[in-house]
Amino acid sequence: MELTKIRLQDLEAFGRSERFRTFDTKPISLARIQSYLNNPHAEPSDVVLYLLHEENKLIAFRTVFAARLMNQSKRFAWLSGNWVHPGHRRQGYSKKLLDEALKDWDERLMFTNYAPASLQLYLKTKQFQTVYLDHGTRFYFYFKSRKVLAERHPKLDFLLPVLDLFIRLAASFTHLLFRPLRVRHFSMKESALPDETCLTMAESKKDSYLFARGRRELEWILNYPWISLTDDQFVHNYPFLSFAGQFKYRTIKIFQEEKLIGFIVVLLRDGHMRTVHLQLPYDSMRIAARFLIRVAVKNKVESLTVLNPKLAHEVRKRPNPFLFHKKIEHGIYSSFPVSAAMRKIQDGEGDFIFS
Repeated sequence: MELTKIRLQDLEAFGRSERFRTFDTKPISLARIQSYLNNPHAEPSDVVLYLLHEENKLIAFRTVFAARLMNQSKRFAWLSGNWVHPGHRRQGYSKKLLDEALKDWDERLMFTNYAPASLQLYLKTKQFQTVYLDHGTRFYFYFKSRKVLAERHPKLDFLLPVLDLFIRLAASFTHLLFRPLRVRHFSMKESALPDETCLTMAESKKDSYLFARGRRELEWILNYPWISLTDDQFVHNYPFLSFAGQFKYRTIKIFQEEKLIGFIVVLLRDGHMRTVHLQLPYDSMRIAARFLIRVAVKNKVESLTVLNPKLAHEVRKRPNPFLFHKKIEHGIYSSFPVSAAMRKIQDGEGDFIFS
């Protein structure tokens, strides 16, 4: 079995190589390659892809990308994308690639947005500690029961079409009754991406956040997402999402009288909306929640995910047509000492904002 490390300077060529073509399972998509290449914090010598393979059979892979903490010159890497062939699991290959990444990145790795089972595996290594842990909320509206219940209750599969009909009727009824209240002295405007005024605001406020996300970071992220609306070649041979029927960012700009006081970037993918960037004064969360609800309702979303605890609380308190909601955990973990004291955390840290 061979270990291969791909550096950023070789990544694009690897994506065009014969080895990449012959792998039945692809270790990275072309959209991710372009995103990694345009990362403003990346350096050509960065190791960004780890492979374990036997000739042309891929056994395991791990991808990482460079980032920087506020006021720190030394970089770290976000863990993002880890896969082991089903026939080779529980043999330590994932841990082997993790150890290689720790070595190459001077023990400076972080991760977020992992499934509970994966999270426990990482924490059992004793190499990661909690940087941030809080809870957001997921609100359900025109959701599909199969996505929520099928895996947990497979015996109810035959009832799901009937349940979906009732859900749609219930959501349509609450939607019909919902009348958003006029917000005096405040207004909102929607656009696709943050405009110059929004980017300037993000740049001026970035020092308040643990992970610096100013103008250049936002321009990189929003212009190089990991999901394609046209390229579906990786749907069946890449273990992570790379294609969607609907994928777009929307910017909700909030004004007091005529002055911009903040904005929210939401990601809408196949009916599911989530907040991925908030640039809001703390005392404007109540107003922002009303406008966020309006946008979600207008798009008839299946679900709305809000990780910021204050904004999620305000959405729960405001009149809304959502059928129910549940608490979801938002954690960030690091292999090196990080203090989040006095620094704010964005909703879409790590790889959460890209897909």
